[in-house]
Amino acid sequence: MSMHATPILYLNMGGEMLYVLQQRLKAQKIDVDKTVQVLNDVTAALLNVTVLSSVFKKGPVIAVASLRPTLECAALSSIMKLDNSSMDKLFDLMTMMVKYQLTVVTGPKEVILLTLNHIDAMHDMVSNPTGKECVALVHQMVIDFYSELTFDEVWRTRYDCLQELEPYRVRVSILLRLGLQNEDTSFNITSKKYDEKYKENRHILCNQKIKDVDPNKNCGSSFQLFGDRETLLGRNIYSSTYGMTEKLKPLQHNSNFLKDCGTKAELRMLATQLGTEETYERPFTLNLFSNEENITSNNKNKCNIDKSNSEKEEQEVEKTKINEDYKNKLDNVYADFHENELEKTARSMDLLDLLDEIE
Repeated sequence: MSMHATPILYLNMGGEMLYVLQQRLKAQKIDVDKTVQVLNDVTAALLNVTVLSSVFKKGPVIAVASLRPTLECAALSSIMKLDNSSMDKLFDLMTMMVKYQLTVVTGPKEVILLTLNHIDAMHDMVSNPTGKECVALVHQMVIDFYSELTFDEVWRTRYDCLQELEPYRVRVSILLRLGLQNEDTSFNITSKKYDEKYKENRHILCNQKIKDVDPNKNCGSSFQLFGDRETLLGRNIYSSTYGMTEKLKPLQHNSNFLKDCGTKAELRMLATQLGTEETYERPFTLNLFSNEENITSNNKNKCNIDKSNSEKEEQEVEKTKINEDYKNKLDNVYADFHENELEKTARSMDLLDLLDEIE
């Protein structure tokens, strides 16, 4: 049994709570000053010295059910109010996101890195100097607490955390939508940029201390304050920029490429039609003859007038047809973009109902 599991659970669940609260405040268009106050207050409560002293004490992992009251007190420490239903949903989101992250990590170092990603986010959320100093102190506490452990000890810490999270089985829409979770609440382990390949190298690394391994030989990630963590785990999954640095899968790339080509083709067709409007017969004509050439008898003038009227009617019909063609093409292009806008609106509504996304 590991004696170092509690900080992993507490800090990562607290970080996920802040992500959800930040997104909710943004989605509900809460005043900036109030948003800043809430994030400062909740972060300060999470990183309270008394709480951290008990969390970082070496000993058997504290049960998630026992951590919940402390996390709830932190969530309610500011002006924000949450009813019991919202608190339950918030807690389920926190536990399932941490369970997913610890399930798919590729090695012991990534366990620490995903925790540091949450701490980095806390540093970005707080705005007062005292809060930032507190977050920097917690960062150093994590480094001191885990860097002296061997790779295998950190891996056992992960196992104990997962054992504690095992009873929690909830479907989360954002994970389902991203293909990271299945309907039976199990998780999909997908290929990603960061991969320690610990299972393959366990026989070499297991007894080495985390601090003694050259980072350049182990995915190049950094434990330093403001360092590059490399892994996406522990970052804000609700952010619109989440995962943007990763390359698209071939299937996704081809699908988006074909869709873009279709849209561009429609736009080019529209631009061509609008740009070559002069090629169509205009609904009026210009008389380019001299006065002498235009001297005719009254009968001829009458004939010309009749002919002109007839041509004008034909031109009006042609103009109507052209306008209809334009309208149809514009409708097609509009429909294409309108569909995209509906998708964006749907995603926006998903964010607005974020706490209702647990099925």
